[in-house]
Amino acid sequence: MKAKPTGSDQNKVVMGKISRDEYSKLQKYCELNNESVNSVVKRLVAEELEDPVSHMLAGKNIFLYNKHKDNFSWRILLDKEIMAYIEDDLPAESLLQLQDAIQKAIDERNTYINKNKEESVPIPSKLVRKRI
Repeated sequence: MKAKPTGSDQNKVVMGKISRDEYSKLQKYCELNNESVNSVVKRLVAEELEDPVSHMLAGKNIFLYNKHKDNFSWRILLDKEIMAYIEDDLPAESLLQLQDAIQKAIDERNTYINKNKEESVPIPSKLVRKRI
């Protein structure tokens, strides 16, 4: 007959090194939420294992204008038909600045890949390397 497992056999200790700065942030988080470091780590591990999320998800950005507040809301409609609410109070200036930053990054990319026609799309160079 097999003996009943003791507490130490049922539970395992998990350790990992984090920087002092990360530990300080973890301590502040715990204090703000009135939780112990142990309970936070256990909860985060359990959440990740029970419902893991891919690092990349497919979806579509949706920006909505709220004329009563003169601001914008940002939503993401995932391909799984789930709506994620990112922000409900984006000033127009923030989106204009973002639009400008995106355009500059796209222009830089287009210069790098030698794109100069609107209808052109990126082609992996290894496909045409031997032919040019």
